[in-house]
Amino acid sequence: MPLDHARTITQTEYDTLWDDAEESGEVVWEQVDIERRRSIPKQLGQGETREIKLQPGLEITIETSLYWRSLYLDYQFDQEDNLLSNFYLSGSNRMINPGIRFEDDREEAAGETCLCYLAGARSIEYRPAEQPLQRVTIAVDFEQLRAFGVEEESVFLPLRSLMQRKPTDLFHQSLSLTPAAVQPILRQLLDCPYHGATKRMYLEAKALELLALQFHQLTEGRRSSSMSPNLRPADVEQLQLARDILQKKFDQPPSLMALARQVGLNDYKLKQGFRHLFGTTVFGYVQTCRMDQAQQLLGDLGLSISSIAGRVGYVSASRFCQAFKRHTGMTPSQYRRQFSR
Repeated sequence: MPLDHARTITQTEYDTLWDDAEESGEVVWEQVDIERRRSIPKQLGQGETREIKLQPGLEITIETSLYWRSLYLDYQFDQEDNLLSNFYLSGSNRMINPGIRFEDDREEAAGETCLCYLAGARSIEYRPAEQPLQRVTIAVDFEQLRAFGVEEESVFLPLRSLMQRKPTDLFHQSLSLTPAAVQPILRQLLDCPYHGATKRMYLEAKALELLALQFHQLTEGRRSSSMSPNLRPADVEQLQLARDILQKKFDQPPSLMALARQVGLNDYKLKQGFRHLFGTTVFGYVQTCRMDQAQQLLGDLGLSISSIAGRVGYVSASRFCQAFKRHTGMTPSQYRRQFSR
């Protein structure tokens, strides 16, 4: 998703604005019934975060936000050792978690849901300006899940390993729950009419209902087309068209939603089909195209690294250098020295 880089807020500025707002007393956590609420600093945007602790080991976070300027954040994920369940109701952002298992580079958009385990992961987040985003996150610890006997289910291996207290990689797993299945529950959760203990009981029931839908898909639906897409010849042609578009426009790629509309697929089939057919995510493919082109351009010693960064889609040379090193294990300068010997 393209950002207005001239107006982009980086992690340092973002942290400073939050620190200043907290020090001045502009933003504070307020207790409202059973939940805590905190607004976004006015210099950043508008919206709030709501945190609702249910029974021990089960918590709901509701984020509603709109930022005046684009965000480029690079931070360490400090969530406790929990399984996270995310539901996007509006907006979109791009997330990169270098080195995690599955979907390390993805666009998260309205209508999507996922399960992930990201304790301590590095997160690079791109969020466009003036776009409303609403997301519901359910955090559940593994003791809670074990109490339901989840480790005995035939869920996919990384989650089963966590349930059985075995070492496992960090992961992000998108799911294909239909809006008709989850939207009514999410609306009931957001519009809860109760207070106090009754509200806590009601929201706990809704959180568990949403988790049950996700686990049902992981246990009963792993052999369905949602997990291994049953691609028709027409789907394959549309996915190949999507790949061709990305090859030509890797310096300024369309958003996932725009690409899906352009090739005539829904965004979920585009994501799952692309991974199934080409063995990588849409954004992972874009990154590979950028790095392949960058390696070719670095062979031309007359081109500056800044100009190469711009040619492959980076406004910032430093971000290009970071991405190149993640991809190749060398900085652009180190890579270039091979051609000057």
